[in-house]
Amino acid sequence: MKNKKCMGCRKESCDGCSLSPAVKIKTSKDTVGEGILLLQDEGLSGLGIAFDIGTTTIAAMLWDLKQRRQLAVRSSINPQRSAGGDVISRIAYAGKSRENAWELQRLLVEKMDELARDMTRIPARRVSVVGNTAMCEILLGLPLDGLSRAPFRKAYRGTAKRRGSELGFSFLGGAQILVLPSIDGYVGADALAVHTWVRRQDERSNVLAVDIGTNGEILLVGEKGTYACSAAAGPALEGAAVRQGMGAVAGAVEEVRILGSFPRQDLFCRTIGDAPPRGICGSGLMDALAVLRKLGVIEEDGYLPDRAQAGKRGVPQLVCRRLEEGEGERRILLTDAGHPVYLTAGDIRQLQLAKGAIRAGIEILLNKEGIQKEDLNHIYLAGAFGSCIKVESALAIGLLPDIVREKITHTGNCAGMGASMALLSDRVIKDMEDEAERIRHVELAGQERFQELFLQHMELERDEGKNEIWTETF
Repeated sequence: MKNKKCMGCRKESCDGCSLSPAVKIKTSKDTVGEGILLLQDEGLSGLGIAFDIGTTTIAAMLWDLKQRRQLAVRSSINPQRSAGGDVISRIAYAGKSRENAWELQRLLVEKMDELARDMTRIPARRVSVVGNTAMCEILLGLPLDGLSRAPFRKAYRGTAKRRGSELGFSFLGGAQILVLPSIDGYVGADALAVHTWVRRQDERSNVLAVDIGTNGEILLVGEKGTYACSAAAGPALEGAAVRQGMGAVAGAVEEVRILGSFPRQDLFCRTIGDAPPRGICGSGLMDALAVLRKLGVIEEDGYLPDRAQAGKRGVPQLVCRRLEEGEGERRILLTDAGHPVYLTAGDIRQLQLAKGAIRAGIEILLNKEGIQKEDLNHIYLAGAFGSCIKVESALAIGLLPDIVREKITHTGNCAGMGASMALLSDRVIKDMEDEAERIRHVELAGQERFQELFLQHMELERDEGKNEIWTETF
């Protein structure tokens, strides 16, 4: 099969682009490159790097500051995962001792230095950084006390400016490090960068941006104002916290489809690079939920039946045979037995929790603005996971509000693109600082209906129509 082109660099193969500018951009004299709206020349020169520090992944984008041209993109797993897969775990780890906090900072600095060195032999002069508030404060060496207890407040305001050497950088020791503003304790600079980029693409109100990752940041631009929240999705949607979950690399199941017609239906899986199956990544997980729910294998509450139960409910026989007991819990075999990749009952529960948190957060913001899903003009899906999931699968299981498909757009890593805009323009930085003060942070845990909505949206919806998007034909 012909290799798919990278959505970031448009090459047949690359070494890990994180940009996926699939949005049709407004044309303007200030538009340069794919997906970046730049301002007038501000006399910057040399090299610059924009970093998006995610809980799971770190993305780096190298820029020629004078020519305003992207030169390279790199990404890597966040090495802090050794201290826990989520932000809460890392905050707790850092809070145990000052040495632990320094360790987390050192891990970030060394990885950022490594990514920079891998892109260029000439050190960058200017570096912009976005990430959730915890990642930014860890990098700055700030105490995380405000994030460890209510009311969860950030430790810095505006843009934090440091010399690289002050933070322990070696290769980037001479660079000016710009850690961009966070909105609040659990809505960070990455969410603000998403907002910055989206607003330059779409000036309408009733626009929703959802950055789906370990922390699901959600922003709603309404007529009354802009609201933001952070939904603790956990790492399941990115392939972590799942028994055989993995990143989007060769051998990861990225698509799950229905093969054949009833009653001879079976599952069909496609892996990245058409390599032998090794595990399953986020897009494959989303497809698997949609397909298994459509076939009636998984019940609305996420229950995974045994073979006999599934057969009585009319599940195709070939699919029933894939159900088994293994390693102490029920599971279903997605691939062939030669290269087995399973989805377990526990995996399904993790995905339900993530889905429930994100959808509940969306509903809370819609309620704050006083609008219904039908009033939404557009939804922008951001982040590494958001850029690769199939919208149809997300709609089918109820991760997103059921609106017209054409109103939903993948944006790729627009947090990274927002960080790139700030790297290239001090005016953008000033705008971000102003917006950080205006955006209204909604703390989900304090919302009266959050728990009710969370439990409601943990349930998996089912496509009952004639939609055949999950059917594979040859």
